[in-house]
Amino acid sequence: MVIYGKAWFERDDTKRIEVLRLCCTEDIVFVDPQLGRLHGLREVSDMIGHYMKLSGQLDAPHTESKGEARGRSGGGVSVEVTTGIETLHRFFRYSFVWTVNGVRGTGGTDYGEFAEDGRMKLITVWPGSADFPVV
Repeated sequence: MVIYGKAWFERDDTKRIEVLRLCCTEDIVFVDPQLGRLHGLREVSDMIGHYMKLSGQLDAPHTESKGEARGRSGGGVSVEVTTGIETLHRFFRYSFVWTVNGVRGTGGTDYGEFAEDGRMKLITVWPGSADFPVV
């Protein structure tokens, strides 16, 4: 999961795909509430790049992101894992919250599945809601 978090802060698309390749299968399926179903490393990398652009990360001076006890930060953006990472057989879940320029923003819960080699083969993002808050 730490490697996956690093991918969300890698500005270079080619390097981002290589980081994703370490933690995700080539045929990863990523389900996003706004973008729908994405398939493969290229589409997931492009989606991350899109969100980096929206958050202003690409406009901020380049600094290396740094891992923290429960997340990662860099370029005025941080993500905090707000729960433990729970696993059940080859399935996992955890909740997170993004902060952009000091403003705590969107969060959600990722549910997914690991492949036999330990890399992620499925990630589904569920936004936080009144019924399922992300603290």
